[in-house]
Amino acid sequence: MRNPVRSETDAFYIAVGCVALIAVALLLGTLVDPLVGVALFAGAVLGAFAWEVATKDPERRRPLQEAAAEALRARSSGRRRVLVVANRTLHGDELREELRRRAGDGAEIHIVAPILCSRVHYFASDVDSELGEARERLSTALAWAQAEGVAVTGKVGDANAALGAIEDELRQYGADEVIISTYPAGTSNWLETGIVERLRDELDIPVTHVVVHPEHAPQQTVS
Repeated sequence: MRNPVRSETDAFYIAVGCVALIAVALLLGTLVDPLVGVALFAGAVLGAFAWEVATKDPERRRPLQEAAAEALRARSSGRRRVLVVANRTLHGDELREELRRRAGDGAEIHIVAPILCSRVHYFASDVDSELGEARERLSTALAWAQAEGVAVTGKVGDANAALGAIEDELRQYGADEVIISTYPAGTSNWLETGIVERLRDELDIPVTHVVVHPEHAPQQTVS
């Protein structure tokens, strides 16, 4: 949703428009029927609200996009870079198949595994167990990649929101594509936060969502 009032001029036009709408609604209500005036006013207000909700604000900050653009300007390598965001699903065959495919295409692959901790542990700065789990999962994934001949680097993200860890990696590492791996809807906290939609909304690069099913074939959608 964009901000409709960005200057005094905008505020003036909005005020004039509201006065004109009220005047027309009152006039119709007097000359035709009060319900007509009420319907006109209510319809105009609802229409304006719906338009504002559906309209993106071109001036809204997009930190993920800014981070990716900053890294792109500083890049020297011409190889395609793929940033992989995963933690609990690093073991998934679906994700590993995507890593094989990207590596086969000659891409540089970098994994960030944001720490998954509860709010209580985060505010208490007690993330040792979650940090250990993330490191173990990442280590296992990197060992698998080495055994498969897949060139992959990786690191554990800070104990903050996954979007914050992704922004940090985009700023430092850059990417031509982001792959985010989650469990299916209903079992993934990341999906509930709308992280996939946020990435696709902000970034101008492909965002691939890999859904890991322990006993199912790979599923993915690409934006």
